[in-house]
Amino acid sequence: MAGSGWRHRRWRETLLLLLSCALYLPSLGHGFHYDDFHSIVLNPHIRALSDAGGLFRDFQTFSSNPESAMFRPVLMLSFALNYALAGGAPASYHAVNVFLHGTNTILLYWVLLALRIDPGRALLGAVFFAVTPINSEAVNYVSGRSEVLMAFFFLSSCLAYFRCHEKGGVRLPWAAMSLLCGALALLTKSVAVSLAVVLPLADWLTGGWAVVRQRWKYYTAFVAINVAYVTWTSSIIDRALLQPVRSFDIQLFTQLKAAVYYIALVALPVNLSAEHQFRISRSPELAVVVSFLLLLSLAAVVLKLRRLPIPGFACGWWALLLLPSAIVPLIVLVNEHRLYLAGVGFCVAVATCGWQPGKSGKVAVVLVALYTICLAAGSVHRGSAWEDELSLWEDAARKAPLMLKPHLRLADALKQAGRWREAEAAYLRALVLRPLHPAAGNNLGQLYAEMGRPEAALERFRAVLAASPDKVSTRLNLANLLLRRLDWREARLEYNRALQYGDAGGVAHGHLAQIALTFQEDADGAVVLFDQALALSGQEGRAGLQTGRGVALRRLGRYKEAEAAYLAAIDLDSRHVDSLYNLGNLYERCGPIGGGELGLHSRRRYRLGRAALVQSAGPIAHA
Repeated sequence: MAGSGWRHRRWRETLLLLLSCALYLPSLGHGFHYDDFHSIVLNPHIRALSDAGGLFRDFQTFSSNPESAMFRPVLMLSFALNYALAGGAPASYHAVNVFLHGTNTILLYWVLLALRIDPGRALLGAVFFAVTPINSEAVNYVSGRSEVLMAFFFLSSCLAYFRCHEKGGVRLPWAAMSLLCGALALLTKSVAVSLAVVLPLADWLTGGWAVVRQRWKYYTAFVAINVAYVTWTSSIIDRALLQPVRSFDIQLFTQLKAAVYYIALVALPVNLSAEHQFRISRSPELAVVVSFLLLLSLAAVVLKLRRLPIPGFACGWWALLLLPSAIVPLIVLVNEHRLYLAGVGFCVAVATCGWQPGKSGKVAVVLVALYTICLAAGSVHRGSAWEDELSLWEDAARKAPLMLKPHLRLADALKQAGRWREAEAAYLRALVLRPLHPAAGNNLGQLYAEMGRPEAALERFRAVLAASPDKVSTRLNLANLLLRRLDWREARLEYNRALQYGDAGGVAHGHLAQIALTFQEDADGAVVLFDQALALSGQEGRAGLQTGRGVALRRLGRYKEAEAAYLAAIDLDSRHVDSLYNLGNLYERCGPIGGGELGLHSRRRYRLGRAALVQSAGPIAHA
């Protein structure tokens, strides 16, 4: 009988894994989406596993944008492993998400069993977790791995903790495993701080307050991990709390509404979107008061059922996992992926309050089966919206027509697809919603420049800068457009203004150097500016800067240094035609230059330089 029960359980786990993964297999053909681009596609910090140690030390390794610094080293390490195995192909990243979701479904089933829930009911809760469309965002969205991977370590920590205290004893290896998984969950996403309170909540459910008092030392270990984490990440936490995106009273009013909205969304997962039609509440308006009263009523019901601890545990799990994002003001007001692990509380409620196999009539069986099929179909349908950026934001703009973000993202996707007229209309819709929004105005200006409408582009850039003069990227776009029109004096003025407002990453210095070289015939000044640009710039564009520097050095008669600059550009980009052209031009007139190692290096490049000089018809010689 025991062997039969074991085999029966293995069959259930296998079916759960297959069901969870099968629903999301179409995502393997999908691409990357919004935050994926700065945290994965354009992030140089995940390109080599040899740099993995830096992921645990430097907060800016989270993104290619320094201002998007976060501390999620285990998440970024998983992306680095993906890149090492399959490069930038999105299918491998999606495959990991899908497999993690399937594994989490099995882990949840084990957690429910460990909480002494009947196996049939535990299976029902796990099936709900596997098929509910509310989990679609976390699984289909590669950056949603922060939730899926954190849930994997979080649930693993819970299971190890339960094993540690099985049969009344204490098994230290399992205790150590629980602490390790808890730390890894925290290093994946900070929401895992809730684990230090979830574990005593689980002990209360299975053993009462006496067990909670008995095991306080174990909770202290998890609290110590949280304290260490908060201390290490204090600079990020201070920025979030001391420079919040909205005041804490507005955050409270808004998140009271969000709590009720989340409950409705999980109970009836329809009209899902990457951006929900949900607005900020700046005062205790009617919706806020009603939400508060509903939450108060729910709390009263749970307290009334204190002899049935499972409802209290389910609500406690739900609230604890959503509490961090409710306290800390975040840019996005509500997000479906935040419900991935929090939704386990709802799964517990479903498992304990719903139908139990073998003890209900045929009608109940049919209803549960139909509901499960509808949820599964909803997950498949929702997954189709995540096919690419265009499908995702078309869906979001249709469902949230009064929100700025979907129209702006849709416009960017349409522009990328070459559908310029539709992109223009989407940008204009975004500007109707928020007329002075810098990104919408800047991106529309860039679109007009690409469409060959420079006057319209200049008008948009200037309108943005009139309202937000510190927008360095827009000022650079304006200056670049002016320079292309050979209005170099005004362009130089704008580049200098960009430097006054912020760091231009060497771009302004590079263009100022070109102006000095081309229009002012100031080769000495150009060399200084090129050196400054190289000191400030990242890897992108350095070959062009070295080439320009070489041209300036050649005009000064410093041929050996000019040759070294051209060769440095070719080392950065062996197919950089402009540097090869100018190097060939230099050799055509002067022959190979330099002695020793540099001379040998020059002779190896001589043929390349001459070939570029003969074959290139596109680049214009700088010298």
